[in-house]
Amino acid sequence: MKQRRRWPLILAIALNGAILIALFWSFHVYVPTASNAPVQADLVSSPGPTAAAAPPTPAPTAPQPAAPTPKPPVPSPAAEEKAAQHAAAEKALQAAAARAAQHKAAAAQAAREKAAALARAEARKSTMAAEKKAAAEQAKAAQQKAARQTTEKAAAEKAAQAKAAEAKAAAAKAAQQAARAAALKKQMAEQTAKAEEAARAKALQQQLSEAKAKAQAEANLAAARAQQAAENQRLIGLFAQKIRTLVYNAWNTNFSAALSCTVQIELSPQGEIIGQPRIIRSSGNPRFDQAVIAAVKAAAPFAPPIGLSYDLYKEVNLKFNAEELNHG
Repeated sequence: MKQRRRWPLILAIALNGAILIALFWSFHVYVPTASNAPVQADLVSSPGPTAAAAPPTPAPTAPQPAAPTPKPPVPSPAAEEKAAQHAAAEKALQAAAARAAQHKAAAAQAAREKAAALARAEARKSTMAAEKKAAAEQAKAAQQKAARQTTEKAAAEKAAQAKAAEAKAAAAKAAQQAARAAALKKQMAEQTAKAEEAARAKALQQQLSEAKAKAQAEANLAAARAQQAAENQRLIGLFAQKIRTLVYNAWNTNFSAALSCTVQIELSPQGEIIGQPRIIRSSGNPRFDQAVIAAVKAAAPFAPPIGLSYDLYKEVNLKFNAEELNHG
């Protein structure tokens, strides 16, 4: 803060020195005379007052001719340069005055900020004093509360000791009764455990027998299902081969042996085609695909397989290749 207060004073001293130098320089100029000869005016210090000399006796003079009319002075280049320098000096003085005003405003702003800071410091000091007083009051209240709690705690401990003594005597009596009841309970529990163990062993034996029978039944069922699934696959294969044979018989054209496609057909329970056969994997040759569909439709209907559920042959996927069809 002391350094901030010192800066405005230093700036003011520097500004005054600059103004004095500019004023001194502005008076040190050349002034033109009537004969157009430059005259330099210097500001010098003169000696102190001296004794005045006696005026000389005027001599008689001849009449002087009339002075010629002076011509207006023509400024020389040096005078013009001095005038320009004078104008620059005045401009510098104005700039210095403006800077001085700015420094003065800054100093005023600093003074206002300092006053505000002092006000805030006083406010903080008042707040801290109030907080300190409140803390002291809280500490005193806490001490009083701690004293009350200590007294209450001592009374509670005394009452707890008395109650504990009573509880100890009652617990001892209850322990004796519990020991007798525990012995009786243990005896009964042993008898019950033996009976339960025998019952569990019997139940476990029964469960093992049932589980064994169930496992055997499940194994038999799984074997039957596997056998049925194998039979279904065999019947499906025979049915598909039968359809292929009928399609081969209905084939009446030739294509490249490398062509093949897969056709999906949906059948009714009587073996008739429902809807339009669909190509689910094309050969890449639309003519071959359409010829296969035409042969499938010409070969229908197909006799339903015996012993096969309708759900298993309702939808059939058949792969045909041109080599087998050409030689079918």
